[in-house]
Amino acid sequence: MAMFWKRIYLPKLVKKRDNSTKRSQIRRVNDRKNLVLEPIGVDSGEEGLLWKRKIVHLSNESDKSVLKKKRRTGEITVVSDKNLNVDRISELPEPIIHLILSFLRCTKDVVRTSILSKKWKSMFDSYLTFDFDERWFKAPLGKGKHNRIKARELQKRDFRNYVDKSLSTRLDPFPCIDKFRLYVNCTVDTKTANIDRWISSAVDKHVKELDFQVNPKGKQYILPENVLRSRSITSMKLLGCLLICVDPIKLSNLRQLSLKDVRLVNEELIKKFEEGCPLIEDLRLVFCRGLSRLTITSLPKLRRVEVHECPKITCIRIAAQNLESFWYHAKTHQHCSIDLKGSENLKNLTLKDWNLTDAAFQDCLLKCPLLEKLVLHECTSLEKLTILSGKLRSLTLTQCLKLVEVNIDAPKLYSFQYSGHTMPFSSMNVSGLCEAKFSFDPIMKMSECIVDCQKLFGNFDRLQGFKLIVYCKQNMKIYETPREAYFVRNHFCKLEMTSSLAGVCKIVDNWLRECHGSTISLLSPSSELTKLIHTMVMDREENPKCCGFYANKCWKHYLEDVITSNTTYGFKWRSRQRNH
Repeated sequence: MAMFWKRIYLPKLVKKRDNSTKRSQIRRVNDRKNLVLEPIGVDSGEEGLLWKRKIVHLSNESDKSVLKKKRRTGEITVVSDKNLNVDRISELPEPIIHLILSFLRCTKDVVRTSILSKKWKSMFDSYLTFDFDERWFKAPLGKGKHNRIKARELQKRDFRNYVDKSLSTRLDPFPCIDKFRLYVNCTVDTKTANIDRWISSAVDKHVKELDFQVNPKGKQYILPENVLRSRSITSMKLLGCLLICVDPIKLSNLRQLSLKDVRLVNEELIKKFEEGCPLIEDLRLVFCRGLSRLTITSLPKLRRVEVHECPKITCIRIAAQNLESFWYHAKTHQHCSIDLKGSENLKNLTLKDWNLTDAAFQDCLLKCPLLEKLVLHECTSLEKLTILSGKLRSLTLTQCLKLVEVNIDAPKLYSFQYSGHTMPFSSMNVSGLCEAKFSFDPIMKMSECIVDCQKLFGNFDRLQGFKLIVYCKQNMKIYETPREAYFVRNHFCKLEMTSSLAGVCKIVDNWLRECHGSTISLLSPSSELTKLIHTMVMDREENPKCCGFYANKCWKHYLEDVITSNTTYGFKWRSRQRNH
């Protein structure tokens, strides 16, 4: 077969190469003909003439402004042949290329780059990130129980061989590595001795970021204790494993710690981390079932704390001067007291707590005078809310269903978002507001909501320059002047206000992408708004190239036709499946 290929295709390739060389030689001769030597200046003090190579059809042009005009209009295009086939990515410094490779989701894609050239092969060999995920190895499942078991065994074996081979060939030359990530489906099939060896090899190479995840539904895996004594680890993320720590923890350079569904995490273990990791800046605890109390008082560099759905936690007390962000998401009907005294520099606060009372929230708010962003989600015990802040920039209230009275005095508030089934706002002093979004339940009537908004903002006189946008899944209306929205049908369930045309574009773009709606209507629009929407919807490519490398395409790839009638645009869409 190989001989046959040589006989048939090799002469054609040689002939093609000869033709290409002849064409290049002819091109070079023509270039020489077009180039002449002309003297551009003579000086008695100089030994000779100054010579310059110029193209014939440019030699008669002396006025530079004429040349610039011709280049601008496209009459003259000077293109260097050297820039046509330049690989600019390969010319980037090696650390930048490594950073680009780190954004690839699958290690297999990183491996594929090594076949591009010798330089890329060396780039991959010097790549200091190791990422192993058992979910990437999928063997074809046959019919019958026996074939399925055999396919899983083959999958496990291929994964073990891949990890062993990668570590044996790539790990040895490096004195240290940047990141080591390992995901294992089940520790029953993958022997714990193999996992211990893989993790220990990364720790021995002074790994900086360690990310180990094991399926929590399988057999519990005990993390090796030498991991908790590494001086090189700066970021550690653990999921599904078991932490048994008898000796003190000595992670002197650890800055980010994330524990998700990790067994035996309790107040004593958190205290060991606090004593042995003085540089922690980011602490995240997710579904740690054994944790009942969280007390942090001696982490001076702590900037961010997140506690998500730890079912037994009843008390959180944090005193950290540099704390800037705090998140707390409670399990349903879970009682937990929160004390942030000593964290006066807090700027971002997010709470999801069904049992958060009015008094508890006001006490928490008084301890955070510098708060800039506040998010309250599903705080269903709140009834009366009063927010007085001269620093607050962003406020979000979603599904706080028992709110009956809300008073907001925040002159610097820039963005506001609300969702619910009532309009509980009694007063709002938000002179700096630029963006507002309201989402209502179907039981509310949009006309009544707009009337309430008109009362709230003084018949919209306090919102000069704002555009009002009301929409549902199928239809959208954009009012250039909000006070003209006298009557809106009840099927509209979302209302947004923005003071900028860029904000209008963003809202329309999000709506088209998510809903593939039917119509957009502009009511009393200015010429600027009309031109903006018309350009956005009508001036588009027939075959858009904006999402060429993404599986989830934007709305431009599915839009088949647009029907216009004055200031109304109707959309006809292709099927998403057919477009793929």
